[in-house]
Amino acid sequence: MYFLCLLFSLSSAYQIIVSDKDGETDLCKSVSNDVKNLEQKMTTQLEQILTLLQQSKDNKGIKDVEFVKTLHEVAKGKSTNQSSLYKGKYYPAEWAVDGNTGTFSHTKGEENPYWWVDLGKLYRVKQIVVYSRKDCCGSYLKDMDVTVGPSLNNMSLCTHYKGPASTGGHFNLDCKAAMVGRYVKLSINSKRAYMQLAELKVFAYHQKL
Repeated sequence: MYFLCLLFSLSSAYQIIVSDKDGETDLCKSVSNDVKNLEQKMTTQLEQILTLLQQSKDNKGIKDVEFVKTLHEVAKGKSTNQSSLYKGKYYPAEWAVDGNTGTFSHTKGEENPYWWVDLGKLYRVKQIVVYSRKDCCGSYLKDMDVTVGPSLNNMSLCTHYKGPASTGGHFNLDCKAAMVGRYVKLSINSKRAYMQLAELKVFAYHQKL
């Protein structure tokens, strides 16, 4: 004898479970998989729509902003984040914008490590200056993309740094054209790499008051 059961899942999807004395039937498995696939497709499409709406809003706001003609350093002390911490607890992201080249941020070894700074408002970004840690490991900085954008979901390439960097040295990264954005992000393209930054400076044009 067969029994039909309806269960309401946490994701608000129904799963139809049809069972007999031998256990769950192939029909149950098929329906359950179809529901899961449909949920995944709907979630992906919704995320894409929200991202496009946010990008449209960000870009509309950019068109209305005017900037002064003098460059200023705008990253010091601003909010930062990175993909991980070295050994899970050492060298936080904010040490790259504390004004001290004797401290440094550092991720663990991982695929495509990154670091970003939130400048707090829109700037017209022209140049990024990167300082490598003084004691070792300058060569960690290589094959690195620098992106700028009004939000982390709406970033464009400023420039690419081939590297490698030298220990204790620094280098300038110039956008091909000044880019309007609130976020500056550095990403290393590698299956296993470390992101280390003794200091990072962002030179940009302020908004006109």
